[in-house]
Amino acid sequence: MTTTLSSSQSFYAKVDDAQREKLLQAYVDFLNQKNGQLDPQTGRLPRRELSLEQMNTAPVRYSGQVSQADFDRLYTKFSASDPKLNPALLLLLLFCKMNAGEAYGVRVVKSVHAKTWGKKQDLRSRAISVAQQEEEYHTRILVGTAHYFNIQAAGTFTPPVALKVLIGSLAYAPKIAFHPILYGAEVAGVYVFNWTLNQVSRMLPGEPRLVEALEQRLIQVLIDEIGLVAFNRLVLGENGRGLGKFLAAQTARGLPMMTPELRAVGFDGSVLRKFGGFDLRDLPEQARLNSFYA
Repeated sequence: MTTTLSSSQSFYAKVDDAQREKLLQAYVDFLNQKNGQLDPQTGRLPRRELSLEQMNTAPVRYSGQVSQADFDRLYTKFSASDPKLNPALLLLLLFCKMNAGEAYGVRVVKSVHAKTWGKKQDLRSRAISVAQQEEEYHTRILVGTAHYFNIQAAGTFTPPVALKVLIGSLAYAPKIAFHPILYGAEVAGVYVFNWTLNQVSRMLPGEPRLVEALEQRLIQVLIDEIGLVAFNRLVLGENGRGLGKFLAAQTARGLPMMTPELRAVGFDGSVLRKFGGFDLRDLPEQARLNSFYA
């Protein structure tokens, strides 16, 4: 299932028009191989279900203690100055808030476009349909980290205004703008997930098994997100890619406002200044070699 990626490939590289449809078909085939065939009755992907079960039954646990009351309070109203906030709790909150924001976005976009995508059987609509289901699994992958800390993450998420604006612009965008917006959001998402991946071991010293378990969850999400960047790039022309690249930078700048836990972990101006040079080559080999990119 691996894909060989050359060092010359880029999130922003030009697409060969003669190969576009062939590559879109390759992406749909890749999704089916990776996930298993979508069950239209349940909306489940069999291979993703198996992978989730394996992660969720792993006996890994945080060696310290995280209070359910502290988690619930900070999940509802985050404060970086809260005296009970420690690195383990902060990291857990970040995972769960990334999950909550993504879950909200998936619900809104699916509700707006379900009829359109559900009726069409062209390559683009088929790819979007499966990719939407993958986003549902991201929700479950990220929130599933809570059981490593013996925490129930079932709180109500109230999306901030900035997130509502971003998701609304994506869900109700004119057809011509939909993929540039999604392309930019996915590139920014890859940047944040990759950055978070690099913070896990720093925040949980002395917890090698837990660090590995958390990193593997993020790797799974990254593999999917890389494919989504590739897909949106494949359906865009030069102008669309240019707009998407601009929107990616703007989205990345807005992420700390949407998720203040990112700022608390260290996602600041110095991190944002590195975004312009970030590309496919900067991702971990495991994610690159097991993802679709063409």
